[in-house]
Amino acid sequence: MHQKLLTKKFFKDNPYKEISAQRLIYTLLSYEGIEKLSTEISQQYLNLSTERIDRISAERKMIAQLQDPEEILQLMRKNIDGFNRCHLVDKALEFEADMLPLIVDKLTRSDHDTFIDNSVRFLAGCKSDYATILKHRYGEIRSPYVKSIACILLGFKADESLIPWMLEQFYELKKFYPGEKYDQGPLFGLHELFDRFYK
Repeated sequence: MHQKLLTKKFFKDNPYKEISAQRLIYTLLSYEGIEKLSTEISQQYLNLSTERIDRISAERKMIAQLQDPEEILQLMRKNIDGFNRCHLVDKALEFEADMLPLIVDKLTRSDHDTFIDNSVRFLAGCKSDYATILKHRYGEIRSPYVKSIACILLGFKADESLIPWMLEQFYELKKFYPGEKYDQGPLFGLHELFDRFYK
């Protein structure tokens, strides 16, 4: 339906930046489970101190006992040990129906890196369709970085009709933030939409 908008020339004229946060996030989303696997392998082979192992274990037990979505939401803003990040996201996903609107609502106002990173992983793991609520709330998002990341997430879930809108976000972020890499988010979103519908 919109294939003529995503030409070889468009992607040639708008190449990906070699290094960007958006590229890292796109890679993580493209290879489901890779972060969990790398975390497990790293924990087995890194020479962690006894103190850190005890801290990871205690933190993991605390996460496992959480039953209140609001408490989980608050913990998603805290700098927990990197080895427990996947466990925290998995816990949030146990309460997906309650957590989804809370997380999207918080994302519209957040510029907190830890929360944004955890939210991306949560949304990527959702079984339900987050695209509708994320697109609906997109205009309320204050941070251009969060807008950029939201476009990547939408590329993985939204339907083909979103392509013209995604192009608008690409050109808007490119125009208003020329020295930044925010346009890379919708660019990766467009790449994913192209792969899903036209390859």
